[in-house]
Amino acid sequence: MMLPLLRVEAIKLRRSLALLVTLACPLMVVLLVFGVTLKQTGPSAFKPATWTMLWGAVTAVWSYFMLPLYIALITCLVNGAEHRNQAWRLMLTLPIQRGQLYLAKFLTAWLLVGAASLLLAALVALAIAILGIAGYPTVEAFAGGAAFAMLKIPLACLPVLVIQHAISWRFPSVVPPLAMGMIATMGIVQIGSSQYWVFYPWSYTLMAVRGGMAELQQHALLLAMGLGATLYLVSALWLCRRESA
Repeated sequence: MMLPLLRVEAIKLRRSLALLVTLACPLMVVLLVFGVTLKQTGPSAFKPATWTMLWGAVTAVWSYFMLPLYIALITCLVNGAEHRNQAWRLMLTLPIQRGQLYLAKFLTAWLLVGAASLLLAALVALAIAILGIAGYPTVEAFAGGAAFAMLKIPLACLPVLVIQHAISWRFPSVVPPLAMGMIATMGIVQIGSSQYWVFYPWSYTLMAVRGGMAELQQHALLLAMGLGATLYLVSALWLCRRESA
């Protein structure tokens, strides 16, 4: 049953802004970071450390600011199709369980987050290629595996995705999930850079990708996956039982 549900969700995405948002958010991050970098640094000043700083800036802007807002938007768009015109009633008259629909929509949002993360890395690579054509030295641009580190993002943001998915599933208005995303974003800079980051799921993404030591990155990734799985089970049981009662 899951494959047909995912196909239905894919068809719905064509009629929403989800695909446009998935393209626009990574593009805005790349344009911002590269624009600031090029304004401050000329071709002769580009060193291996400059490329490392550039990858770090892209990851920081995406993880700290854009990704939480993107997740809030994308979960609203995925669940909003049913909130409009009381379409939940139609969906639940079909021979499917609430838990299956909840999982299908979560997987749809998660796949979109993964697509956005891959697109972010591809856009950075494209920008580097354009700079290489323009005369910038790009020999060390991909050193250190920064591009591959972005593959951790879909796993590291699982707790945040579950929280936003549950809120957007529960409330028909876009205000609660968007408010949650904006408020959480404001706390990332303070809490995420402190010793209490382990208690703040919104800080896991940057820690898992660029947390300094490899042990710290692994710890953040494992913590994100474990907490994400736990929160998903709790939210699915609570929301599905609540609506069936």
